[in-house]
Amino acid sequence: MDFKFLKKDNLPYIIIVALLLIIGYQYNDSHNEDEDAKEFLKINTSGVIDSDKKSLESSSSELAIEKAPEEKEEIMVHISGAVNKPGILRLDSSKRLVDALDLAGGARDDADLDRVNLAARLHDEEKIYIPKVGEIQGNISSLASSPSSSDTSSKININSADLSELTKIPGVGEKTAQKIIDYRANNSFSSIEDIKNVPGIGDKKFESMKDYISTY
Repeated sequence: MDFKFLKKDNLPYIIIVALLLIIGYQYNDSHNEDEDAKEFLKINTSGVIDSDKKSLESSSSELAIEKAPEEKEEIMVHISGAVNKPGILRLDSSKRLVDALDLAGGARDDADLDRVNLAARLHDEEKIYIPKVGEIQGNISSLASSPSSSDTSSKININSADLSELTKIPGVGEKTAQKIIDYRANNSFSSIEDIKNVPGIGDKKFESMKDYISTY
């Protein structure tokens, strides 16, 4: 075998070639390790991302259910006093006094709007009176008076009331009344707060009902 290429003059070139081979091998080996590491991270992080995504979708679904809009029903109110078009108005149960005032043609110039709560919620069968400026009248109220919370005899028993009696509760129409009857066929109301278990009755509607109902 001819070893002439191992002459002293060729040693620097041989060393350079050897170093290049070593560097190339190390680079290739580290590159493969990087690829393996990336693949490992991809597999593991994809599982975490999928899990977080499913958790977020589940939370969003639950939130959508919790925020389901309450049932809106048609109510009738009677507005009189210092309005342009007094009379009977038909609105949905989500409306407020300011909406009724608009439907009544607005307030007259002599209306004293500081004496009424324009943000008050409306209830079925309410009598609304808009007083005049300087008018003196005993017990003027923009809304029908609520029964005393201690006077249970004037309240409606949600455990025994029939359909017609239940519709006398503010914000309760025939559809909601029937839902109450259907619910209590398999359950009883141990407290008035239990009525929020009936579909379509949430916190807002309960607030307008609570002074008118009892469980005994």
